[in-house]
Amino acid sequence: MEIITGNKPFAGLDAYVKNVGKGKNRIHGSPKEAPKGSLSEDKVALSPEAKQIQEAKKRLDALPDVREEKVAEIKGQIEAGTYTIDGEKIAFKMIRESILDALS
Repeated sequence: MEIITGNKPFAGLDAYVKNVGKGKNRIHGSPKEAPKGSLSEDKVALSPEAKQIQEAKKRLDALPDVREEKVAEIKGQIEAGTYTIDGEKIAFKMIRESILDALS
């Protein structure tokens, strides 16, 4: 059994998943009937952390790319002339982001 770890735990998993089922009984690229008991099935066991990452990825993929309600709200404020920009808040976030980038 192989344990998948590191910064990209799904790097090799995608290629593996794409090929599962395509060649269960293939030996050296040609379809052959394998004698019973001669081939074992590949199995993947994910750590609890990898399962959490997988679940988080599914949830992120389900989110829309654009938050339509937020865009509509800001457009309405701009059209009404009530949209204001907080320069201090923007500066704080820029500095915070810069510090976080430098630390990573």
